[in-house]
Amino acid sequence: MDPNQYLTELRQALKEYRFKDVRSLTDKIDPSAFDLPQIKKALGLIRRKRRFADLEHTASLFSMAGKDAPVIRRQWSQSLLDQGRVSQALATLNTISQKYAQDEVEGPEVRGLTGRAYKQLFVDEGDAECLKSAVAAYTPDWEQRKGEYRWHGINLVALLSRAKEDGIATGSALDPAKIAKQILDEIEQQGATGVWDYSTGMEAAIALKDEEAILSLAQKYVRHPDADAFELSSTLRQLKEVWRLEGTDIGNKLLPVLEYAVLQNEGGSVQPVNLAKGPDKGGFEAVYGAEGVVPLQWIDTMYSCCNAIARVNDAAYGAPAGSGFVVSGKIFAARWGDGLLFLTNAHVISLNPADQPALHPSDAEVEFTRLPGRPRVRLGSLVYSSPRYEMDTSILRIDSPPGSSNLELCSTLPQVGAPATEQRVYVIGHPGGRELAVSLYDNSVAGYARQFVHYRSPTEAGNSGSPVFDRRLKCFAIHHRALEDKQLNEGIILDEIKKAIANIQP
Repeated sequence: MDPNQYLTELRQALKEYRFKDVRSLTDKIDPSAFDLPQIKKALGLIRRKRRFADLEHTASLFSMAGKDAPVIRRQWSQSLLDQGRVSQALATLNTISQKYAQDEVEGPEVRGLTGRAYKQLFVDEGDAECLKSAVAAYTPDWEQRKGEYRWHGINLVALLSRAKEDGIATGSALDPAKIAKQILDEIEQQGATGVWDYSTGMEAAIALKDEEAILSLAQKYVRHPDADAFELSSTLRQLKEVWRLEGTDIGNKLLPVLEYAVLQNEGGSVQPVNLAKGPDKGGFEAVYGAEGVVPLQWIDTMYSCCNAIARVNDAAYGAPAGSGFVVSGKIFAARWGDGLLFLTNAHVISLNPADQPALHPSDAEVEFTRLPGRPRVRLGSLVYSSPRYEMDTSILRIDSPPGSSNLELCSTLPQVGAPATEQRVYVIGHPGGRELAVSLYDNSVAGYARQFVHYRSPTEAGNSGSPVFDRRLKCFAIHHRALEDKQLNEGIILDEIKKAIANIQP
């Protein structure tokens, strides 16, 4: 495939969120045929959509083909950094920095990424020395106004504000409030030149505690044509991890707005925020106008759903095995009454060795990560199980965790079968055993086949047993498996499980 054809098809695949096509397209190219502008375009397109494993693969192909431009190694380092391989990224960045420190383009970019790496280490490990190193990396290009220096400046604002809050001496004489004001003044005087200026200005307003400016810039940010779920997700991470806005008054207004914006774009991965109270409709109305009450209700419903979703763990070792959720027993069979039941996959929990289950029921516990204190609850008796190659479902008794109320995810089952083009699905679970997350890229329904629903939302190991929601956040299926050959995911329709249970003699 020639470079121009590749770039055209790559751009279209990314635009349509056909992310699994990126690797197959890239493997068809002759990397030696690309010139530097074409290489930059390819890496930039992949990076913008935050496809970091694909970015690593593509940058490696160009490097192995003898292309030695520093941008390739920098983008490769970026891919490692955003895949959590921070130390490996830092080693490469330090090597590049020594060679290209004076380069007007690469010097500031490499120093900025180095600051990002140390920032992530500080967030992950709480090491004050990492915070100091991050500040040191961001400082020179802000002071000398080199490159895209506002990126460096706003990170200085965030980190110096965090250092002051945590009582960490950074050795820097810079005043975060002064930097924030300079950034806002520049944007006001020169005008915003891109989507990141609105995000940067919003962070500067956070530092200055100017709520009106925060929400005004948030409105311009989420409505900008270049702000898709990936940019918004990056901003959410900064506001949660560095600014620690969860549970604050401005966080209750701002974070749900940004989270809603992520979810309403057809791409993204988001961990629902922890709020000290319900979402504040003032943020929605400031951004979306009077109709803000609609997304407020929508996201409030989403948070409520999250309370009934749990991570399945090995009770002895604590290792995650999958996801599951709580429902009222009567939605499946009147004989089960109003008691709570826990649904997951048979390949997660089962008594049948043929299911190759991760856990026997007696070895499992479920952790409600969204409830106060993250209670862990042991499961009761198995009331229904279908083999993994049929319904792949296990239903078990469960006691309500301490301090919870109205926990069941749904009390009725919605009808399914609307045209696939009108459907969107939201899969909420614990991908990779991590914290609860809503995962959706191309989140359309591809179709139905017997007891199955097929959809494109990407999932990971750990999503097994996750509830699948429709656009109105009605749970209608349980996530089952990936169909790699079709590049689709498959869920079991709950109403079909109900029919199977009805055919069993009590």
